[in-house]
Amino acid sequence: MPKRKTVRQPEVSRALNALRRMVRGLRTAAETVERDLRISAAQLFVLSELAQVPDQSVKDLAALTMTTHSTVSEVVSQLIAKGFVTRTPDATDRRRSVLRLTRQGTNLLRRSPRAIQEELIDGFAALRPSERRGLAIGLEKWLAASGLGEVRSEMLFEEKLLRRSSRATKTRT
Repeated sequence: MPKRKTVRQPEVSRALNALRRMVRGLRTAAETVERDLRISAAQLFVLSELAQVPDQSVKDLAALTMTTHSTVSEVVSQLIAKGFVTRTPDATDRRRSVLRLTRQGTNLLRRSPRAIQEELIDGFAALRPSERRGLAIGLEKWLAASGLGEVRSEMLFEEKLLRRSSRATKTRT
């Protein structure tokens, strides 16, 4: 077995505890949204972004949510199926489709908490530019050194947590 590199314990502990708190906070926020609103945290984030900047294409929405076209397309399809979003031809360019919140989507957002992704983005923006750069570089290097550098980045909590956990509970019982 390879010998572990010696790292100052307090730094490892602080980093792992910060990561644990972040994961726990994200999971709790996602589970609350799913339980209370019956949508995923990713769906709430897309709804929120679409409310702030209406009449976006899927491509535009992917840029706003900082994720891939295919991921946003899947989330938008789920929101359309639930009646929260509509897709209509753009009035100025009929080749382009734009997305809009329905009345039902607007009403859902009114009773929704702020999307956790928005909190993270605002929290990150509150850091000094040098801190943001250092944190981004440090996280990327940590992932690479941990063997997770090639893991695909997806929208946070695109898939529902509660449905998956309820299936796991049924399987165990």
